[in-house]
Amino acid sequence: MNRTRTFLWQLACLTLSIPVFSRPLNNPDKQAPEGRTIPAANKLYTMNTATEKFVIAKLYIRPESAAAFRQALETLAMLTRKETGCMEYTLYPEPTEPGAFTLIEHYRDQAGLKYHFAQPYLAEFIKKLEGWKSKDLKVYFLSSEPDALKEDK
Repeated sequence: MNRTRTFLWQLACLTLSIPVFSRPLNNPDKQAPEGRTIPAANKLYTMNTATEKFVIAKLYIRPESAAAFRQALETLAMLTRKETGCMEYTLYPEPTEPGAFTLIEHYRDQAGLKYHFAQPYLAEFIKKLEGWKSKDLKVYFLSSEPDALKEDK
């Protein structure tokens, strides 16, 4: 399994397992072996798993388009991070595959995700991406809510 698939698998497992980690401990004042107490606030991360959405996109860019791609993506990232529904927007170059990038987006809820997809600057970036890509991109949508990424009910 290559690094990207391993990373996606780990992220999916983490995303789907977070409800277990976000619950309070059964016995929050349980004594640790060394005699220290474990505080009730000892949680790994609390998130609203019923609403938060993740988008993972794998982009393949031609080498001669890399500079223009990075410049446009920096602008897109700056604008997207200002959206109220955006919690994270990060690009990772693939170290073992030149021209390949993984983009991880994290949105507060479905409304934040829909708002992002409706923005004119995203449409403009996608048009430019058509000329820069070396092969079709792959996009994965993650949510712990069944059917959460389908059209609103």
